[in-house]
Amino acid sequence: MFYQVNLAVLATGSAYLLYKQWKVQPREPAPVPLLQHRDVQDPESLPSATAAASKFKYDFFVAYALAVAADWLQGPYIYAVYKYEKRLPERHVALLYATGFAAGALSAGVAGALADRHGRRAACLAYCFAYAAACLSVLWGGGGGGGGGGDLVVLLLGRVAGGVGTTLLCSAFEAWMVSEHRALGDGARALLPLADVLRAMTALSCVVAIVSGIAGDVLVSAMGGARTWPFVAGVGSCAAAACFMLRNWRENYGTAPASSSGSALGSVTGGLSVMVRDANMFTLGLTTCFFEGSMYLFIFFWSPALKSARDRVSTGGDRAATELPFGLIFSSFMCCMMAGSALSGHATAGGRREAAAAVLAAAVVGVSACLSAAVVAAGREWLLFWVFCVVEACVGAYFPSMGLLKSEAVEDGVRGRVYSVMRFPLNAFVVVAHALDEEGGLSSSSGGGGGDKEMVLETLPLPLSLPTPSPHLAEARTDLGRNTDERSSVPQVTCTALESLPRARRS
Repeated sequence: MFYQVNLAVLATGSAYLLYKQWKVQPREPAPVPLLQHRDVQDPESLPSATAAASKFKYDFFVAYALAVAADWLQGPYIYAVYKYEKRLPERHVALLYATGFAAGALSAGVAGALADRHGRRAACLAYCFAYAAACLSVLWGGGGGGGGGGDLVVLLLGRVAGGVGTTLLCSAFEAWMVSEHRALGDGARALLPLADVLRAMTALSCVVAIVSGIAGDVLVSAMGGARTWPFVAGVGSCAAAACFMLRNWRENYGTAPASSSGSALGSVTGGLSVMVRDANMFTLGLTTCFFEGSMYLFIFFWSPALKSARDRVSTGGDRAATELPFGLIFSSFMCCMMAGSALSGHATAGGRREAAAAVLAAAVVGVSACLSAAVVAAGREWLLFWVFCVVEACVGAYFPSMGLLKSEAVEDGVRGRVYSVMRFPLNAFVVVAHALDEEGGLSSSSGGGGGDKEMVLETLPLPLSLPTPSPHLAEARTDLGRNTDERSSVPQVTCTALESLPRARRS
């Protein structure tokens, strides 16, 4: 009953905050931004700006919701299918996960540059094909007996496709969106600021995650308990997203720098050299790496940490009494993320860099403090849950604030390369974590090992003591890429839907 009550309270609170945020949004574009670059006032400008903003929201958010639904539908069942449907040994499961993250790390170095060169819509379509292939690979064969060699090869290829697809989901969609947003007129941008779109993306991802989790559970139950059906639904979601984008999206491109050699190594080294020259850009890069790296460790360990806390106080042999309602807990976390995103919206109204930097600093400090407190609260399940809820709220505030600061700090001409470099250490970090995995370690939530999990939680806050970026981000841009137009390379955004590892363990 504890988790049901908390979910009801959190859902009500997050819905109220989202309503308040929607209520204060402008219904008409401000006349000064609309007309400041025009010599003649156009009486049709106001309605056309409203129509343009509405079409932009419809075109982007429908496609984005379908795309992330494919990720959230199959995420909770990956581990269960590998372990129980195909009966793979734990070392093979760890190898499959590590392969996915390794593919994501390797593709992160070039994904942004390729999207800029060959088209952002094409990259989004490539995500749909890659993720559909990853879902179809899970449907290959029946497994059994540790998995045949042919099945394992297909699954490995599927994880490669999934890793590449995850990188594209975390980069190409945001790149297309920012480019199209900057192509809108002044009035439409005043009506729909970029900061509001970034916050809406976070909230939409959370809502889709909750709905997809419920839909996946219903689908599995309706199909006799077969855990492969959410993967079929994921293929359908990818197909729907691809058809929608082909029908409604136009293509946009970035501007490749003149010195680019076109190689993967040139993309990585070019982005790294640009990032280290600017203190603000470098600070944002370090914050992205360490904050999200710690977040991924949190993704690995929140479910076994709560399970360990419950096992400590469990005295009976009733297995049902020791089982956690991971679906309710996950939904509570998503509500907290939505609440954090909405609260950050009140603080950063108007897209001010100073406010975004303050919210980012608060999120970093908040997560660091909460993960430190989690070590102390490890023996009390209810307190640990609330600490984790605050962590998720901080994560919800982090993403739109970081996205806004990056959009201001990084020049358009080098944005794709810089953001690709920022993503590379994150996937490498997770690969190292999997390399340290043992049977029943990272990929298990069977209780036990509580001391090791607490030790990992204790180390999470250490990398987060970073300087916050200066609010005057726009004043320290590099000289590279100044000849590019506003629709050149745009940022890869971080996303919260990488692999959904903890949700896989609710089965």
